[in-house]
Amino acid sequence: MPQLPSGRRIGLSADRVFERVLASDPDTIAQIQADVQDPNDLLPWVDLVEFIPQVGAKEPGVETATGLVAADVGTERCDWPQADQDALNKWLGASQAQEWLEDRFDELEAALEEQDDPA
Repeated sequence: MPQLPSGRRIGLSADRVFERVLASDPDTIAQIQADVQDPNDLLPWVDLVEFIPQVGAKEPGVETATGLVAADVGTERCDWPQADQDALNKWLGASQAQEWLEDRFDELEAALEEQDDPA
């Protein structure tokens, strides 16, 4: 989880994509199977979350939706300062984020296989 130059603490969440797979919606599953061929293909499906420090909350803070996905960084959808976007893009290419994406990709493949063969 990087802390961006503005002070924002950002994380990634694949919860929403897994919820959609577990809901067994055939259209969503077909779209994911078509769109996600390698870990970096997950970026449009992975939510960016911000951790807001609050009194009494454990570090890193309270997880809050940003309304953005990782693929929004560097596009008109992301109105964050350029320094924040550059830092986040750099972090997304670093080993820690790439390993996280690879792990989620493997988990997603397993979840999709389970949907295909629920026995």
